[in-house]
Amino acid sequence: MATAGTAAVVIAMIWAAGALLGSSTTVKGTSDDHANAAPLAALSPSNPPPTGRLSQAGSPSSSSSSQPPSTPLPPPSSSTPPPPPPPPPPPGPCPDAVTQVTATVGAASYPVGARPVFTLHITNTGPVPCIRDVSHQFRALAVVPAAGGNPLWSSSDCYSLVTHEVPVLQPGQGVSYSVDWAGRTSAPGCPSGRTNVPAGEYAVIGKLGGLASPPTPFALTSN
Repeated sequence: MATAGTAAVVIAMIWAAGALLGSSTTVKGTSDDHANAAPLAALSPSNPPPTGRLSQAGSPSSSSSSQPPSTPLPPPSSSTPPPPPPPPPPPGPCPDAVTQVTATVGAASYPVGARPVFTLHITNTGPVPCIRDVSHQFRALAVVPAAGGNPLWSSSDCYSLVTHEVPVLQPGQGVSYSVDWAGRTSAPGCPSGRTNVPAGEYAVIGKLGGLASPPTPFALTSN
């Protein structure tokens, strides 16, 4: 019986030692257990899980806040500029009321046989530009006796030239035409038998259509 008890004690000790060895093997685990244990270490309190925020240097909020705010562009204007004003109308004809006709003489007196110089002046005395037909067939210079009477000579008697001259006359401006008189008489149609005008007192008159200038006196003197 003592032997049996001793044997039972020995068996119990052997079983306890085996149990201790088996428990130590379970704690070490296999290599697969170490692979599964790594994430558990990353989730330990000393290494908390990421919250989804980026660091301040790389966060979208910090990047966008460093850029200046964009300024909205103004909407395109729907209004169109007004059209340019129409050009002024062309000048109208100069009425007789603003058309001034005058005649001048190159000198107060000329000797018989000289060639006096007469000038016809046509001036716009109105406030606006206007046009006037001053063609050769409408203008003339004429010599008359100082005491009055029929013309002794006219620039249109022997010169039947037809022109087309319709200038624009600015306010206060005009045109002028000069002619040298040979000192002889004339008549419409320029008949032959023209004679020299003797010494005496005369006047020159300018004409444009139905307008006539005041007479401008001059003298022819004998040699």
